[in-house]
Amino acid sequence: MKKILSFFVISLLASNVACFGCNLSNIFTTDKNKKEVYSTVKKHTKAMQDYDLEKLKSFYHKDYISTDGFDISSLIEMLNKTHSSYKNMKYKTKINNIMAYDNWALVQMSDETKAIVYPDEKEKLKDKTGLLKGSSSWNLYLKKENGVWKIISEDILMEETSLKYGIAKKIDMDLITPVFVKSGEEYDISLKMNTPEDIIALASITKEEVAYPPKDYDDKFRKIPENGDLERLVRANNKNINEYGVASIGFTKVSINEEETKAKIEILGMAYLMKRINMEKNMFRLLTEGEI
Repeated sequence: MKKILSFFVISLLASNVACFGCNLSNIFTTDKNKKEVYSTVKKHTKAMQDYDLEKLKSFYHKDYISTDGFDISSLIEMLNKTHSSYKNMKYKTKINNIMAYDNWALVQMSDETKAIVYPDEKEKLKDKTGLLKGSSSWNLYLKKENGVWKIISEDILMEETSLKYGIAKKIDMDLITPVFVKSGEEYDISLKMNTPEDIIALASITKEEVAYPPKDYDDKFRKIPENGDLERLVRANNKNINEYGVASIGFTKVSINEEETKAKIEILGMAYLMKRINMEKNMFRLLTEGEI
């Protein structure tokens, strides 16, 4: 990214010096490039929403790789599995800004996602549905070759997702994580929520590396204190792999019969919260090393 931005600045200064007194509109083709990039990104978004994977592939450069290390094959496979799991997912995508010059472009994007999740696809019971919500912001990097713009890389700046069932859909809860951490350093993940009276809330807090296929992690559940706060100190990996902070929450109610001989445990709801945590080296790699 630094190389791109530096190229913008250097080209601008050189153009001003070389063409002092001339019409700069003949030098810059920014407007034309912006329109081309805008059109490309809109078509890419439509292919994503239509789940047209073959068309979607055509928007990516052969050397595409994300800052998480995913190539186009991994990306398409993840999209395929996401679609299989959440067939009614809706996207609301926004192009926030476009910087384009010569054969490079940077597009700042954000989106919101929502889906209704059915535990049993055969019996779509309304009272047992889950609600999936997500939001993210990211940068797309495009390169123009032979007159065609292709996505060559992307980095996710922010990402958070929640999946709630039952009573969890009515409870405010917040997973608090740092935005950036250094490789190998300790950091705190905390869960804050208001637990209704007479309801037992159990939760597990952990962190996961951003990887595909995802790795398995052990959940160790603890009872959430009455103040609704639970936290855990974790250590970031030392491989400069971006991570997710994750909280799994279960809500139960225990009732005892009149004879006080039997206890009934009723599951009232579940929730899954996730937030992205980026390694400082990865997030600022493009700025400091100019790899693009």
